[in-house]
Amino acid sequence: MEIKRFSKLSKEELNFIIDIHFNHWVKYNPKMIKDNTIYKFSQLYTKNQLPFGIALLDENKNIVGFCVFKIENLKKYPEIYHWLSDVMILEQYRGKGYGKLLLYYGERILKDLGYDTIYVWTDQAPDFYKKLGFIYKQEVEKNEGGYGKLFYKKI
Repeated sequence: MEIKRFSKLSKEELNFIIDIHFNHWVKYNPKMIKDNTIYKFSQLYTKNQLPFGIALLDENKNIVGFCVFKIENLKKYPEIYHWLSDVMILEQYRGKGYGKLLLYYGERILKDLGYDTIYVWTDQAPDFYKKLGFIYKQEVEKNEGGYGKLFYKKI
């Protein structure tokens, strides 16, 4: 397995991630605009500091999954920062420990950058984050409406 920052991905790999992310999440948020997703994933998340994105590739250089680490996430909670976001393991790779591996590498990068806490909110995978050592903090209002569960982890 190999971890690459988004800045090191080929244009085709990054476009694949953009398409997978947008096509999955637009079902839950029909107001999503693809150009915004393209901008975030190709401009904002290709840095060597926050925000940044990482992808996990298998031995054949196929993308297994990806995630993003950023400063801001939920607009109503500006006091909460250093977020894990946009976590996705492709369907055929789920249940094999790749999510854990991906987040482990991301946490190491964050720690090397001097951060010690990471937050994530979810309305779909709270058990996944609990298994990885995240601790439930509170219910939070999502940007697009509705509520999710906020978790944090000391790294």
